[in-house]
Amino acid sequence: MAGKYTIQLDFEACKACGYCRIVCRKHVYGQGSGFNKKGYRAFSALKADSCTGCLRCFYVCPDFCLEVIKLDGQAAI
Repeated sequence: MAGKYTIQLDFEACKACGYCRIVCRKHVYGQGSGFNKKGYRAFSALKADSCTGCLRCFYVCPDFCLEVIKLDGQAAI
């Protein structure tokens, strides 16, 4: 998938499982600096500009809390 992508992550829905970080070959994800309302130190897309749009993170997230978006405004899937 060619093109530039960004990540939209729902901080409040994230349960900090870390699956996104495990499957990302570009090291886009890392734990955020704060805690969400559920008490989890949710993950963030710290290097979203490195995203290649492979969607591995999207498919592995058990809580459906992230979306990979092409910079032209359309969802990558």
